Amino acid sequence: MDKAIVKRNEKRIVILIVMLFISVLIYPIDKGYACSCSQPDPPKEALEGSSAVFSGKVIDIVDRNKNNEIQSSADPIAILFDIDKFWKGVDQTQITVYTERSSASCGYGFSLNEKYLVYAYKDDGELRVNACSRTAPLSGAKEDIQALGKGETPAEQVTLDIESIVGQEKSPSESAQNNTQIYIAFIMLVLLLTVTIIRSRRKK
Repeated sequence: MDKAIVKRNEKRIVILIVMLFISVLIYPIDKGYACSCSQPDPPKEALEGSSAVFSGKVIDIVDRNKNNEIQSSADPIAILFDIDKFWKGVDQTQITVYTERSSASCGYGFSLNEKYLVYAYKDDGELRVNACSRTAPLSGAKEDIQALGKGETPAEQVTLDIESIVGQEKSPSESAQNNTQIYIAFIMLVLLLTVTIIRSRRKK
């Protein structure tokens, strides 16, 4: 084979590897999916199907991955509530629930200092909330409050440190981030080996 053709092919291989490496950096792997919700159950049925139902004010929001270069729409966001009333599943004045970062992964967009009626389900020992539930701002949940009744005032007074709670949790995105970093390192190694082989051939 003509040496000029070989050199052109080698250059193309290097260019392809470089482009692949750059694409991995620019477009990190994200296993997010489009959220699709069916019509939520009526309040009484939603109460039966939930692990916890309560009303309260958002007093803190913690996104432990907010400074990460690689993020996922499914990253867990921790929400700390001051509870006013409860109908099921909790009997303390504060509780932490989790939701996904983005509505693309059915995450619910809570706002700090706003009050909500929350329908939460338990997953792997944690209370979670998604956009497909009847969770809503308290001001727009009159139908639910009327159907559910007065509710109860929590008896146990607690003060939760959400930072320490979240610090003990392992984010699902951490393993994905580690896998991506390994993938990038592998691409760099292949690139380095390719360049080394090409240089050795040129010397011959």
